[in-house]
Amino acid sequence: MLTTPINKKLGINLALYYLFLGGNILSKLKIIFVLFVLLFAVSGCERITDTVILPADTSDTQPLTVMTYNVYVGSSAEPLLSVENVLQAPAEVAKMYNNVMASDFPGRAKAIAKIIKTHQPHVIGLQEISLIRRQSPGDFIPDNPTLAEEVVFDYLHILMSALQAEGLNYQIAAQVENIDVEMPMFTAAGIVDVRLTDYDVILSRSDVEISNPMAANYKNSLTIEMLGLAVKRGYAAVDATVSGVTYRVVNTHLERLTEENRVAQTQELVDSLSSETMPIILLGDFNSRAPDGTGYQILLSAGYADVWQMDSEGTGNTCCQDDDILNEMSDLSVRIDQIFVRNLQLPTSVMTQTVGDKSSDRLVSGLWPSDHAGVVAQFTFE
Repeated sequence: MLTTPINKKLGINLALYYLFLGGNILSKLKIIFVLFVLLFAVSGCERITDTVILPADTSDTQPLTVMTYNVYVGSSAEPLLSVENVLQAPAEVAKMYNNVMASDFPGRAKAIAKIIKTHQPHVIGLQEISLIRRQSPGDFIPDNPTLAEEVVFDYLHILMSALQAEGLNYQIAAQVENIDVEMPMFTAAGIVDVRLTDYDVILSRSDVEISNPMAANYKNSLTIEMLGLAVKRGYAAVDATVSGVTYRVVNTHLERLTEENRVAQTQELVDSLSSETMPIILLGDFNSRAPDGTGYQILLSAGYADVWQMDSEGTGNTCCQDDDILNEMSDLSVRIDQIFVRNLQLPTSVMTQTVGDKSSDRLVSGLWPSDHAGVVAQFTFE
């Protein structure tokens, strides 16, 4: 970095020396022209250095890049949540468990890590980050005195390891624990208890300064009376500082099965953030279809801007592939995974795109990385 001013000074002095040393008018004009070109070239090199080749820790014009991605637990829970007799539950739990095993999250995590490496977002909002545990033999019937603790899959640990393997350095900035449910399933060896704990997580790149993490669960939740189950959901939030600007980053996953619960949760979220004065980046699977969903419209009415409506590529559809995520052609038909901002003067350039929805993203086995596409937004500030 020290060679530029030295070369600049030397070049100007040499030009001035030859200019005033003497010579005919034509020679002087030629030298003046050379001097002009030299000054222009040096000035141009300085501009390129300032905007492109600066070290990462001093790049105050660095674009802000954010991502949201529902990574998919690996099975639909709807058949289980729709049982008409509680005695049907163990068979449905077994089906769901087998589907999750077949969905190969370790393999999918590697594909997701490669996608993240391509874009290297400063912050990432992840949904359906699952912790799956089991207990054999199960003791769920009749009173479940001991919770299942044998870890089958820890999605967060698996994904963090996959990111490390790609040479990426991310940290867990904030997370919220949602539903934590344990139920029995039938197996050839007898009854086995399976426990699913669901999280929404915010990851931040190692060069992002983070503070003030928090988590909250919505007061309103879907209740499955047949199973005596409340489907708890919530949001995680953290302050993230990029290029000297601090943003309040929020990540959530709203209820899918009922409009009433989803709308109530959206309003809770809006109310909880209403007094926030910092720029807000709101990430998540909102389960409310753009542009007409009620929850979506509530967010717009509260002053949130959907960044997809700026410079975007494709339709933006993010949901959903087949439950077994083995469909050959992408089935994405609705846009429910979104990135909103509030209290932020948007720059002229906000590039957005979906990820994980190209045929080239599929695993060798034919699995998609998730039943959702992720969404990436890049904000370029002058």
